[in-house]
Amino acid sequence: MAIKRALPTREADSSTAVNPSRAGAYRESYTLPLGGGNLMFGDEGSFFHACNATVGTGIAGHAAPVVADTDTKSLLHVFNSGEKSIIPVYLNLHFSAIGASGTVNYNVIYVDNGGATARSSGGTAITPVNVNASASSTTGATVHFGAVVTAPTASRKVFAQPCREVIPVVQDQIAVFFGAPSGGMLSGITTAATATATIVQYAPPVVIGPGDNMMFVRTRASQSGADSYTFSFGYIER
Repeated sequence: MAIKRALPTREADSSTAVNPSRAGAYRESYTLPLGGGNLMFGDEGSFFHACNATVGTGIAGHAAPVVADTDTKSLLHVFNSGEKSIIPVYLNLHFSAIGASGTVNYNVIYVDNGGATARSSGGTAITPVNVNASASSTTGATVHFGAVVTAPTASRKVFAQPCREVIPVVQDQIAVFFGAPSGGMLSGITTAATATATIVQYAPPVVIGPGDNMMFVRTRASQSGADSYTFSFGYIER
């Protein structure tokens, strides 16, 4: 039996069925159930990670992303220009600077299947990396973070949740997990206080198909001035 740990060529839907032909390093049958765990996705070279180019140096978002802006002022934009599906796993945000004013904070996620990138301008281009140092596969994701201007043509809102009742503070962190069992919003302190908060949110599973977009938006009522962030974004591509 041949050893084939790397992800094989993707078969299109409804293509001719073929017998499984993958085996592990010890010639065991290589089966990967849906939701089989991120460790196995990393092992086969399907897990990618994106973050700030310089550790500790934040990227500024929009100066005044109020609630009405929704899907036009994105903080994170992902366009799938490849042939595989992109499945977000987590997004971690760390606040390095805070803009003025504002009250309730919202995190909102949109997907768009317009067939082309929804980004029109802005943001910092981010280069995702394969977490498997031995893997040769590259990503089909085009990632921008910061003050990204988007103009989706066929968007749908798949997540919207308040996460803080007051202006954030430096060192706040927000962790969004995609498709994880929902445990509600968690924080070490009340999110109405002005001390540093670590907030956990659970988003539904999101799939960014070929030619599709995902837009992660942060807004707060009557905000003026930009927040800055360092971020960590992990996703599976297969």
